[in-house]
Amino acid sequence: MLFGDLTRADFKRGLPQVIAQTCDYLNTLDLAALESGRHDITDNIFMNVMEVESEPAEARKSEIHRKYLDIQVLISGEEKMEFGVTAPDLADYEPYNEESDYQLTLPGKDIECKSAVILRPKMFAVFLPYEPHKPCCNVGTKSGAIKKLVVKIPVELL
Repeated sequence: MLFGDLTRADFKRGLPQVIAQTCDYLNTLDLAALESGRHDITDNIFMNVMEVESEPAEARKSEIHRKYLDIQVLISGEEKMEFGVTAPDLADYEPYNEESDYQLTLPGKDIECKSAVILRPKMFAVFLPYEPHKPCCNVGTKSGAIKKLVVKIPVELL
């Protein structure tokens, strides 16, 4: 998991080239004006823009991916993301959805040794394949509207 802020001049320091280039591209966009839905960035890289209500972390399932890494960028609102860096026990997850490249935790299961980060607008989190994460969680006790984008990069481009 990597964490950063697109407003910092040095946000690219230490990032793999494809992630740094994608974030450079995102910085050329008016993120607030992006419409919800899929937007192709290159032939292999795309992003999904969404507007959702945050929820209590207990109400959400964590997810993992196999083929793509995520760059999750908050556009508006605030969002807590729970994550883990230990290898997930795949027995704790529903069957893999190959078409959409995700696997969700089974009821009653959660991220082992989890931590959390709070994103404010223009902050980003990068999740590599098999890194469990639970986005769209409340900051505090109240839910709120968030707008975000999730860039999907094939892992072989790293």
